[in-house]
Amino acid sequence: MRVISFFSGAGGMDLGFTLAGHQIVWSNDFDKYAVQTYNENIGKYWGHESVLGDITKLLSKPFEEIDKIIPDGDVVIGGFPCQGFSIANVNRSMEDEKNYLYLELLKVIHVKNPKFFVLENVKGLENMEKGQVLNMILDDLEKAGKYGYTVCYDVLNAYNFGVPQNRERVIIVGIRNDLKDKHIIPQKAAVKNIRKTLFVKPTHSKTSELEEPIKPWEKVNYLYDLWTNGELDINKNYLANKGDELYRLSTLRDAISDLPLEFEPDNKEILNHTGSLCKVNINNRVGNRATLWDKYAPTIMGRGSGTGGPLIIPHPLQHRRLSVREVARIQTFPDKFVFKGNNSACYRQIGNAVPVLMAYHIAKLIPIKMREE
Repeated sequence: MRVISFFSGAGGMDLGFTLAGHQIVWSNDFDKYAVQTYNENIGKYWGHESVLGDITKLLSKPFEEIDKIIPDGDVVIGGFPCQGFSIANVNRSMEDEKNYLYLELLKVIHVKNPKFFVLENVKGLENMEKGQVLNMILDDLEKAGKYGYTVCYDVLNAYNFGVPQNRERVIIVGIRNDLKDKHIIPQKAAVKNIRKTLFVKPTHSKTSELEEPIKPWEKVNYLYDLWTNGELDINKNYLANKGDELYRLSTLRDAISDLPLEFEPDNKEILNHTGSLCKVNINNRVGNRATLWDKYAPTIMGRGSGTGGPLIIPHPLQHRRLSVREVARIQTFPDKFVFKGNNSACYRQIGNAVPVLMAYHIAKLIPIKMREE
């Protein structure tokens, strides 16, 4: 499927869709370093560059002009900015102008009438204003475009998809109403919320003790090498588990134990292995809680001080904070994926991204092509 991507950042969601067999035809972000990172690692292989710019200005045009600016696509994806929605923001409210950026996505859905859309946001969106905000967004999406959409969502945790991190996110999926007889989005039984029915089959479980024979970084490195070498089979699900077996959750040991214990900024074989010099102070506050080798990481965040320090979690040995490469490993970016900008810019790009392996499994909900097209 041809994918139009908004708020693409460094490209975690886009890379997951790419490795799942889809084609990114257009992308945009306002962060210049994220766009540089995207174009270096994703855009150049697709033969186009991510568009740098404020989406509100880019789309402040009549629908006819927007239709010309953005190419036709089958899927619209985007993790619209979440600062105002986050449960970490005690002042979150629809009065935060960032919260209305989802309307730009809605505008494109109106204009382009994609077959599907896949949207991502923080868990806090589900309970904001006692659920009224999410319901408002879902109502808008259901009425979008020429045909309208059937929409469902769920709160997914990245660690259930092989990502070594506790990261809960709202995932919203819509299918155009005239296509419902051609493809079915997997559903689970609704308990209380009739819209909270999206089902994405997990690959890992807290209750499993079955060890996966391959590390998360090895998986994504393998797929990225296949794709960049033109050898990726778009019809193959490389990461599907055998039968119904689920693996134990991935840990920090699985993710980063092979990397050097000290920063090595000049290491040409291990890219971006440098980071914050902010002193570790274990005090049970966000960014200063101890991490453990045999447990998954807490949520990697994209906000911090001017140096990117306070909210970058400590290394399990507590002698320093994690490097840019280490948090990239935790977000399941490939090792050949080079991040542009200073440490703070790199941390921000990674923390704001959708984990690649999580995005891959979500992308597999969407067919590579519709039957009888």
